[in-house]
Amino acid sequence: MKRISLYIIALSAMAFTSCDNFLDIKPVGKVIPTTYQDYRDLMTNAYETVPTDRSLSTVRGDELQLIYDDWGDYLPYHSLFIWKDINPDANTKDLPWQQFYKAILNANQVIIDGEKAADGTKEQIDQVRGEAYLMRAYMHFGLASLYSDVYSTENLNKKSVPLATTIDIWKNYERNTIGEVYKQIFSDIEDGLKLLNVDEQPKGTNYRFSKISAYGFAARVYAYTGDWENARKYALQAYEINNKLVDLNSSSAKLPQNYASDENVLAMEQTFYSELKTRFNVSDKLISAFDKTNDLRFAKYFEAKGTGYRCSLGYTLANKVSMRTAEFYLLLAASEAQVSGGDLTKAKSYLKQLLSKRLKADYYNSQATAIDAMGKDAFLQRVADERFRELACQGFRWYDLRYFGKQEITKTFNGESYTLTKGDSRYILPFPTEATEANPNLLN
Repeated sequence: MKRISLYIIALSAMAFTSCDNFLDIKPVGKVIPTTYQDYRDLMTNAYETVPTDRSLSTVRGDELQLIYDDWGDYLPYHSLFIWKDINPDANTKDLPWQQFYKAILNANQVIIDGEKAADGTKEQIDQVRGEAYLMRAYMHFGLASLYSDVYSTENLNKKSVPLATTIDIWKNYERNTIGEVYKQIFSDIEDGLKLLNVDEQPKGTNYRFSKISAYGFAARVYAYTGDWENARKYALQAYEINNKLVDLNSSSAKLPQNYASDENVLAMEQTFYSELKTRFNVSDKLISAFDKTNDLRFAKYFEAKGTGYRCSLGYTLANKVSMRTAEFYLLLAASEAQVSGGDLTKAKSYLKQLLSKRLKADYYNSQATAIDAMGKDAFLQRVADERFRELACQGFRWYDLRYFGKQEITKTFNGESYTLTKGDSRYILPFPTEATEANPNLLN
């Protein structure tokens, strides 16, 4: 009965706006999954359920400046922006909780029962189950990145979020340790990779996981957990499937974040949703990070609005983006420079390849010369600076600030200054009230 109930919950009707057949998904009306198509529909619902946490976490970082207004449109974001997590303003936007677990529960049913699908080829069934493992890993990683401390040797026994690896929707799950959560994430990535047989999803269905996005996600997680050997290994495997870059020197260049661009290998999330555009300007810190004339990303990523700039990314289904090939270059540059026996010249070549498609030619030549002259520490700082620019307004910055040292951030709003100190405990969000009321075990 629990499984039937879960499936009814999971298959609530879905509605998507068509965009060149992108995410052309149909509602599901069945109750008990039996066929390959039933399990594919379950995964489709899981993809649709993926939350917009990376949009909201961006508010907490240093890329945006909240706009004050007399009528209070800023209020849903004010507490998030200034890290006022205890007694936040009324009507403050909640970061997601339920959506993570809904996606996980859908994935769990595909993992546990999908192998028994009545039809579909072995390759189809393996692929959809592989995607389910990656979805479960991706959602647990998202939860851990918001609601628990970072992965490190000294943090392994600290409490984290509950792991959900069954399809018991009535269970009040206990919190697992950080070590247990990441062990499951690593295991699910590996189990998914054993089953995936699609190298890269075609445009229009690239909201689904494939080998390239699984490798890329593995590289991302290992980089954030400080395992640069595995970060390099998996980033290279992703790079070997597809390392195309959009050349912004071309007047006809498509926005790299567009689902149909050569770079977009996982178009699953809305990482900067529409309302942020009207409530926030781009921060002075982010604007000043660019050479506005010679860095071609500036005009693509931002648009002038009054005396400031607004972010141009997001807002449309076509600009859903969870992973691009550009990230592989950044991961390879950082990991190659940091692994034992790494080749700093090779690391620099990855970064220069990316920048050759992002900067005007003369400016690129001068920057390439400067990069060639850098020592390891200066080069790694340059890679971090390029992550800030390349991945702007795409849901990475809060992760970068948090996993790479819990860096200090200072902001101003309506004449007042606010500081998140280095290592601040507010890099870990409290569980949402809806979560603790439904599951008191989270308070233990």
